[in-house]
Amino acid sequence: MEFQNNTLYQIELSERLRTFLLLSGVQNEYNISHTLSHFFQNTNITYQWEKDWPIWIEYIKANNISTESPLPFPDRAWQFGSMVPKDSDWKMEPIKSKESIISSFKPIFILVSIFTWTALYYLIIFRLL
Repeated sequence: MEFQNNTLYQIELSERLRTFLLLSGVQNEYNISHTLSHFFQNTNITYQWEKDWPIWIEYIKANNISTESPLPFPDRAWQFGSMVPKDSDWKMEPIKSKESIISSFKPIFILVSIFTWTALYYLIIFRLL
């Protein structure tokens, strides 16, 4: 990971560590922020990904943070933008129902209501003049 300055590196590293904690089953934001704060305050990072990752793993082992995820995440699928593996039986296309058909008429309903209220407004104004 090549970064222009240390702040960008720390932001990227903290996001990766936060994702690691989330995927490990730590769901409480307070625990995540406390863990990351404690890690950055008490360790000397080298600003090189290859050297900082083993430091993080040692920190995890020293503080007995569980790395077992309670959810059955597929290996490395989260890195490619989807928690659902491509070979799963889950359907990716949206389910068409009455609700989706009715919701497609919402923009038309909004336009018709705006036109109706505008017409009523002008009829009242010009009728009173």
